Amino acid sequence: MKIKFKFSAVFFLLLAMSAWASSWTIASFDDSSDPGEPDKYVAEESRGSGLVSVDPSRVTPQSGRLYVRQKFEDFFGEDATYQIFQGRATEAASTLGKISLEGIPYATLLRMKLFYARNATGNDDLETVYFDGKDIFVEGEDPVFINLNGRMEELKPVVSRSFVVSITSDPPGATVTVGGNSRGETPVEFSVPSNRTIAVVVTKEGYYTAIRPVTPNERQTVQEGFLLVERAPLTNPVVAFRTRLQTAVDAKDASTVRGIRDEAQTALRNYNAESRKSIDAVMSKFPANLPKTASEAANDFTARQNLWTNAQAREREALNKDAQAYFEELRAFVTDAEAAVASLDFALRYEYIPSSAISFSAFSVNGFTIDAQVENSRVNFKTDKARLSYGTVPRREIESDRENVHGVLKIWDTPNENNKHAAFYEAAFFYGETLLPVQHKGTISSKDATTASRNTERDLNARIARFTGKSAWDAKDREATLEVLRSGEVSRPAAVATTTMPADDYGDAYYDEDEDDDEYDDGMYAQERQDYSRYGAMSSSDVFGSSDEYLFWTGIVFAAAALGTGVVGFLENQKWQEANDAYRTIEREIKNTENRIIDACGGRNTPCFNAYLNAANSQNHPGLEDGETVDALRKLRDYERTTKKTRDSYNTSRIIWFSAAGLSTAISITLFAW
Repeated sequence: MKIKFKFSAVFFLLLAMSAWASSWTIASFDDSSDPGEPDKYVAEESRGSGLVSVDPSRVTPQSGRLYVRQKFEDFFGEDATYQIFQGRATEAASTLGKISLEGIPYATLLRMKLFYARNATGNDDLETVYFDGKDIFVEGEDPVFINLNGRMEELKPVVSRSFVVSITSDPPGATVTVGGNSRGETPVEFSVPSNRTIAVVVTKEGYYTAIRPVTPNERQTVQEGFLLVERAPLTNPVVAFRTRLQTAVDAKDASTVRGIRDEAQTALRNYNAESRKSIDAVMSKFPANLPKTASEAANDFTARQNLWTNAQAREREALNKDAQAYFEELRAFVTDAEAAVASLDFALRYEYIPSSAISFSAFSVNGFTIDAQVENSRVNFKTDKARLSYGTVPRREIESDRENVHGVLKIWDTPNENNKHAAFYEAAFFYGETLLPVQHKGTISSKDATTASRNTERDLNARIARFTGKSAWDAKDREATLEVLRSGEVSRPAAVATTTMPADDYGDAYYDEDEDDDEYDDGMYAQERQDYSRYGAMSSSDVFGSSDEYLFWTGIVFAAAALGTGVVGFLENQKWQEANDAYRTIEREIKNTENRIIDACGGRNTPCFNAYLNAANSQNHPGLEDGETVDALRKLRDYERTTKKTRDSYNTSRIIWFSAAGLSTAISITLFAW
């Protein structure tokens, strides 16, 4: 307990002048070195030597040390004497009543007498008073009195009590918290300063938070045991799905893989509703908050209720995070399952197209047309009117050595109802091992296809188009394509023919050395501009032509445009921000100037104020003494108009640039997705 006295400087002077002569204070201390007698509160520091006598000026705070002021009365009627001793504080010293006073020097407190009665005389003061260099201590909790300037002031000692609480838990090792402060791990025993009901919070990883009211008892240790409830986790549906999928994939069971994929897709669609039900089911096991006890104050119960509510909210938040993580896992699993279905539904293989299966027509400056047909036990297909470019191979060389033109059929194989249908996807043609770029793919058909298998083919092609592993196939099938090409009927490129060919042998395809070179060069220049694949499709990895390449680089151009316009928009936005800040500053200056005019004129709607405003709007200020203020206001308004125009200009500019950046970004994303 702290008692703070506020006295004026005059009072302290009066107190200092009268303290030594008053019967209510101690005039002086005996400087005898005789040792004092220890008691149950203060013990000797050296065994057998008693308590050490000290001067009042040496009474300072020291850890574990206690001072006792002892009164010695003379039976022969002489004045009592006082002496201060120091010693070691005993365990019983914690039961002394403490009095904390502020506003009075400690040296003065050491000399002030304490009394048990308000009407006591100056000689009826307490025989023993204890000090620690900061506060005063007396035995018991009964009020004591001191005389301040002729008036008895009551002081109430505060006795520090210790209420012991013991907490255990099953399982042990749980953290115990009271009032936001950790008290250790169970089993734990700790003290509290009063018998006020406390809220004990017990937490352990993997278990629900337990909160319970505990009321300490002064006469005995209060023991409270907590039976912790293990936290029920959410079920992650992906764990079971992945195990089943791996088993089905290993067994190459496409039907089961598709079934698992469908189940996972259904679970993903229903996940939000199902996860809410699961979270509610788990939260139903969260321990309920106990009702208010008879000894629990209303505000203490409210605080405990808030602790319980917050703990429950944290549990629900953690479950929501788990549910979100499981949702992302499930979504990724569905993608994996779709890829697994696609992988098991078709297989990539290759078929060699010999030169004997290829016929030529319509040789021109830009390219030529071919038909190809292969019939064997493995595949039955036909290619009509595929248009090819020459690429890096001279036209004359291809025309004179058609036997060196052959190809590879790239097949995404899936059986039809007769187990014979091969759903081919693309054909690539070569001169030797040099890929001939595709201008037009022509049409490819299968003689073995039925209506059902054609539907299968369309479905297969649609799935291949969206198959996430398609780019991986494109990357790894280059060597496989060349391997098939080399294992077929590949011959070394023949020497370039230098003889002229009779027109009767080749009809319209006849090429004369005297052909118009200008026409040929013009045609080749046009081809160079129009056909990217002349230079881009230099290997078997470019079987699919150049349209994707066009889209990619166009997307890159728009992405660069988005970045550039975004940077310009950002710079324009910075300029707009600076202009806007300047505009706001000018507005504040105009308002401050007008406020000064209002203060000088005594109001806003006064002739004086209107005169200043009118003068500011004109080029002179007749009859006004404060012309500087008028000029300043006029200039500020000019600045305001100019700055506003500048700000609006930057604002329009930043909107245009940001819009351009957004449009370029949208186009770029669309092209990349396409």
